[in-house]
Amino acid sequence: MRFCPAVTINAPISTTKRASAIARGASEWRDRASDVRAQARAALLGDMWPAQTVEMALDNVLWDLDEARVAELIGRIDPMRARPQEAGATFLNVLVILPGNVIGPAIQAAYCAAIAGANVTLKPAQGERHLAEIVSRQFDRLGAGLTGSVRAVYWPGGETTMEASAFEWAHRIIAFGEDATIDQIRSRAPDDVEVVGYGESYSVGFVHAEADLAQAAARSALDICLFDQRGCMSPQTVYVGGDRGRALLFARTLAQKMQDLARTLPRAAFAPGEREMIASAARRLAATALEPMPHGLDTLIQGPQRESVPEFIVAVEPFGPPTFTGFGRIAIVKPCPGAREVAAQIKHGGSVLDTVGLSVGTDERDRSALRLAKAKRLCELGEMQHPPLGYRPSVEDFARSKNAPRQ
Repeated sequence: MRFCPAVTINAPISTTKRASAIARGASEWRDRASDVRAQARAALLGDMWPAQTVEMALDNVLWDLDEARVAELIGRIDPMRARPQEAGATFLNVLVILPGNVIGPAIQAAYCAAIAGANVTLKPAQGERHLAEIVSRQFDRLGAGLTGSVRAVYWPGGETTMEASAFEWAHRIIAFGEDATIDQIRSRAPDDVEVVGYGESYSVGFVHAEADLAQAAARSALDICLFDQRGCMSPQTVYVGGDRGRALLFARTLAQKMQDLARTLPRAAFAPGEREMIASAARRLAATALEPMPHGLDTLIQGPQRESVPEFIVAVEPFGPPTFTGFGRIAIVKPCPGAREVAAQIKHGGSVLDTVGLSVGTDERDRSALRLAKAKRLCELGEMQHPPLGYRPSVEDFARSKNAPRQ
């Protein structure tokens, strides 16, 4: 098996033309009637995700990348990295080892590389190899300095010959996956190749004390149900300002919204071992959930049964550090005194915090308090799975290297 890297194109191309081609390509991904959307839809049919999830994910993937945004991002990059064709600089070769748990990183990575003027090789996960190939073909068609700059190359785990060749070609490696996997990639990469890892992390929601609970629950349900909590931007715990009764009201409303959403955003088929993990989580939450309230409303709410396990679980637990299971539409609701106390509990939890989703109307004082938890991003609930381009990986990941590119 042979590694075939991306092809460097040295023909001078104006920044304006390149930016226009990038923006035009991004608009095709946003257009449900475009050829690339049709290709993606057909390629992903019958794979892990239901058709509704595919459409929503593709709607989200380049939602903010118009021509003005492209120009803004290019303007942030060192000209020798942003416009290598014009400056005559050596191209930066970037290898991206993609995840298989969500839809979108292949497309986002290709467009980040295009903005940075880098060559990129996309190494797909075993479970989803289509999008990397589709975006590569799209770039070849768009031209304007993009032709040949993106290649999709797959090799199975344990194929050390192709991996070694790809590592040698790269000036920089961007890897998604479990922390242990990223550590292994770092150990195998050449000493002069920097590895940027996007590993294990989690996200939470925050509903302030005066928020509209029905609105916050509906928005939280969308963040939880898209990708079935298999991604780092899926909220695991939602903190609700106020007492236990208010948290329980939110939890029961959230459960109803999740059940309603299942009609338009059905969950994926269970992954191997997932049913057993859900059953184990349900037993564990039965022990950790708050005692039922005096009026008898249960604090552990389970959705309809599917293949002997609940479609979803919502549990109300005492205030404390975030609880996260990492899969399966399992939401933990915790009453909280306020944002500052939530930030302290998040920091106490010790894991890497990705995104905090905020209920509409969260004031600047609460936002400032939650920034103390060192989240990578604050956004509104309902937008947690809708990140701007360059959030992960950043455009800068494709435009800089700690070492000069090898000739």
